[in-house]
Amino acid sequence: MERIISYGELPRSHGQPVYLRMETDPKLYLELISKGYWVVNNIRNANNYTIYITGRRQDYGSKDFAEYKRIIDNGIQEELKARGVVKPKTVSFSFNDLFNYKYQLPFVLKNENQNGGREKFLIRTLEDYDNLIKACKYLIEKTYLSLVGTSKDSLQFHIDYYKYLSLNFTVQEYIKTPSEYNTTVRLLTSSSNDLLYGALKYNESVPYVDDTTLLGYLLSEVYPLSSNSIVSNTLSGGKNVLLGNDNYEEFENSLLHSHRINSREFSDLVDISKEVHEMYRSELGIICGFDYIYDADKEKWFLLEYHSRPMVGDYSKRQGLYYQTKEDRLEAEGRVRATALGLTLRKTR
Repeated sequence: MERIISYGELPRSHGQPVYLRMETDPKLYLELISKGYWVVNNIRNANNYTIYITGRRQDYGSKDFAEYKRIIDNGIQEELKARGVVKPKTVSFSFNDLFNYKYQLPFVLKNENQNGGREKFLIRTLEDYDNLIKACKYLIEKTYLSLVGTSKDSLQFHIDYYKYLSLNFTVQEYIKTPSEYNTTVRLLTSSSNDLLYGALKYNESVPYVDDTTLLGYLLSEVYPLSSNSIVSNTLSGGKNVLLGNDNYEEFENSLLHSHRINSREFSDLVDISKEVHEMYRSELGIICGFDYIYDADKEKWFLLEYHSRPMVGDYSKRQGLYYQTKEDRLEAEGRVRATALGLTLRKTR
């Protein structure tokens, strides 16, 4: 695990161009300027020597951002697929397919744009399926009543849920993990082709409760699901087994063994993640979090998602950095980016 450096440890520069939007990380932005870096805030001013601290977010030609992101997503997934790593079977959510019972049980309905495991539902039984349909019909009716202005809360309610679900949600094959816990692996990589840290995340499989979103509330309270929560991340109460330690407790050893963390396949997965990140360093930026899930039946790793703005709390807290307030998080995230920048500069000198 790479040690997170302080801003003062960043080497001085004589005009090294780095791409970083000031609104994304103002403290690191000012630190880089004070140390002699040429901070590029507009992608049009980047050149072949530019190091991308944050991913490319401007100048995608005639494409809008959604189309640009789709092209990048497809490219990254194709590169991973060429190396034997794929997503679980995933299709866009369709009300027509839902209402006609075309989805095969069990499946996961998930919002691709929510963090922290929110709006991620395991539909396991026919009763779950029926309750999902009831919840979606309720949301469509609520949207309609709001639009025609006959709802009591029409002034407060402005979400078109038909569009919201159609644009944001996917239906994904359910992956059964090797233990009684919900588990995933997070690899935090640097575009310098380094692994900053890796962790196996695990969480107890408890009754599903979500009061942070309307669909989650409906499926928790009004039309409840028979299945438990399937999320593993720390925001939902999960814990971590940090990879690469010298000593583990018996429980941790058992969990790691069940996921074959010491196998050649997992070592290859780490190398593949670093390689693909390096290929897409201008689009992803200098750090990226890859989330993988292990299929106990197929004995194979699948990609769940990747984050060009991953949370780095677990990595930071292990090294004594606070991660409670917004200011703490910005400090930690900026220093992790500074760490990745230091690694890149070390390799390019």
